[in-house]
Amino acid sequence: MKIMLNQVLEKKGVSQNQLAKDTGISVEAIRNFKNNKTTRISFDVLEKICNYLDCSVCDVLCPEKSE
Repeated sequence: MKIMLNQVLEKKGVSQNQLAKDTGISVEAIRNFKNNKTTRISFDVLEKICNYLDCSVCDVLCPEKSE
C-alpha cells in the first residue's frame, strides 16, 4: 500500500500536529503512518483521519501494483 496522507494534508492545508490535536490521535502515530513506518492502522484511526480531512480511504491509502 502506498500512503498518501502527506499529499492529502498538504492539499487541505492541515499540519500533522493539527490533525493530531483535533482527532486525538498521537502525533507519533500520525508521523509513523505518514512516513510509512507502521505495519498496521486500525479502522477507527483511519476513519477519524478520513472524517477530519473529508476524504475517502482511497485518498489516503492506494494499492501499489506489483509487477
